[in-house]
Amino acid sequence: MNENQPPTKRWVRVTCTEAIPLREGRAVQIAGHEVAIFNLGSHFLAIENKCPHRGGPLADGIVSGGTVVCPLHAWKIDLSTGKTINQPSAPPCVKTFATQVENGVLSLEIPVAASATIHFPQDCLATISQGPYLTRSASSEV
Repeated sequence: MNENQPPTKRWVRVTCTEAIPLREGRAVQIAGHEVAIFNLGSHFLAIENKCPHRGGPLADGIVSGGTVVCPLHAWKIDLSTGKTINQPSAPPCVKTFATQVENGVLSLEIPVAASATIHFPQDCLATISQGPYLTRSASSEV
């Protein structure tokens, strides 16, 4: 197996949908990525959990429509595209990740190195944030 092989995308089960309250974001670290997942009611969206301005934690931002406002300096990010909305010069976008829900479990499509192993104990999924600066195991939601 070639160690220089680029990552391939894989669907990874992350958490139960109930672990992410309506109109809020939660952070998860998985396969080397820190991802902010948002519950918009009818669907979930996921982006890199790092504002392109100064690295603010987007999962802790305020959700408004299909956007999130960074809690540090109020940069507004479109959750579907990862693009900034309220800045005159277009900085780099944040990465977006495809989501899917099956039987109440949220999965993300994540680039994973061929040599990486993703394994969570059977009784839990990932560890997700519980809002600003708090963390808990998703197993309490399963």
